[in-house]
Amino acid sequence: MFRGSLINILFQTSVVGVLALGETLVMLTGGIDLSIVATMVVTAIVIGGGGSEQQQEMSMSNALPYLGFWLAILVGLAGSIFVGLINGIVIVRFRIPAFIATLAMSLVLAGVALLLTGGAPIYYPDPFFANFVQAKLLHMPYPVWSFIALLLSFGLSRSRIGLMVYALGGNNRAARLSGIPVRRVTILMYTLCGLYAGIGGFLFLARTGSVAPDSGGSFLLTTIASVVVGGVSLAGGAGSVKNAFFGILLLASLSNLMNILLISPHIQDAVSGVIILVALAVNARVNPA
Repeated sequence: MFRGSLINILFQTSVVGVLALGETLVMLTGGIDLSIVATMVVTAIVIGGGGSEQQQEMSMSNALPYLGFWLAILVGLAGSIFVGLINGIVIVRFRIPAFIATLAMSLVLAGVALLLTGGAPIYYPDPFFANFVQAKLLHMPYPVWSFIALLLSFGLSRSRIGLMVYALGGNNRAARLSGIPVRRVTILMYTLCGLYAGIGGFLFLARTGSVAPDSGGSFLLTTIASVVVGGVSLAGGAGSVKNAFFGILLLASLSNLMNILLISPHIQDAVSGVIILVALAVNARVNPA
């Protein structure tokens, strides 16, 4: 029974989990990506709208041409990588604070989502997505395996690039003086964050079977809350992917409990906000500036 509950929680949090892994990358450098959910939504729209003939036939407002299933996935993921790359370049080259740069990108992507869909949801993605989300390997759905595979691919604390990321987040100036290519590392982390957002869009479409311009909902709040609760510092240089994973599980378990108790979603958002504040206060005490 415990195993079944754990698998269910992992399935429910697979999308947020992937987004949190991407957010962890940029937060370890001392940055933040507020466009990660908007990137996820646009990617899902491109894959769902451009990769399904049925969607093209049923929707009169879809501005996306029919690309074919695999090409739509490729274009969607390439677009998410491009968004992350642009975020990194803007932050590094023009020295715009990450908060402002990624917030502006989020607004741009919200407009793109509306232009691509005409405000109408994507309801008819390729049947592959329904099969993907229902298929299981060793009693676990494929979305869970996707999340676990991405989680296991992290080796930041032991890799050369990981040491650079921690050094950059710990002290940007010292990292630069020690010869670390600060700009390239920063751009790389934002680019990878964009890729994870794109993968999140793929999994979101598989889980829900539909996507709309406003599908982001409270994903951004939950994503950042998961990372912060896991002990990743907003100032950068502190925390780990392992702890972020436990933060994801903690919030997912809490959300699952509140759903069982039929607690209002609005109250759940308020609880998430309180948890973020508490986690920040604890983090400030443990890792003083």
